[in-house]
Amino acid sequence: MAQTDIELLRNLYDRYAVGDVAPLFEHLAPDVEWISCGQSPALAAFSGNFHGLDGVQRYFQGLAQEWTITKHEMRDIARDGDHVVTRNLVEAVSKVTGKPVAVTTEHRWVLQDGRIRRFEERCDDEAALEAACRPSEP
Repeated sequence: MAQTDIELLRNLYDRYAVGDVAPLFEHLAPDVEWISCGQSPALAAFSGNFHGLDGVQRYFQGLAQEWTITKHEMRDIARDGDHVVTRNLVEAVSKVTGKPVAVTTEHRWVLQDGRIRRFEERCDDEAALEAACRPSEP
């Protein structure tokens, strides 16, 4: 079963890396809990706790509204108890400021019967994301 979860997530990451988010939605539990980054006001469009399919849709809409993801590469995947944990390199450009940023994220997934029950995203350098959101000084 653990290998099945890892294989499923590998496939979802491969699809997301080429801009295809639809397969992810096919594997979400109806009551999925989706937690992204911290509570930074600079990242409000996609940070916080989202619940259910509509909540995850709002997360992706907020992310797309403010960022162009230029690279999303899963670097590592492993089981950690009930979780599957990935480490990812994400490169993006702020649509507000035009500034690029590269950060490492950790995703912690809980899956049950092929459905994503919980997702939690942590960012190694939230300050870099916040800085990319601030306009440059004239």
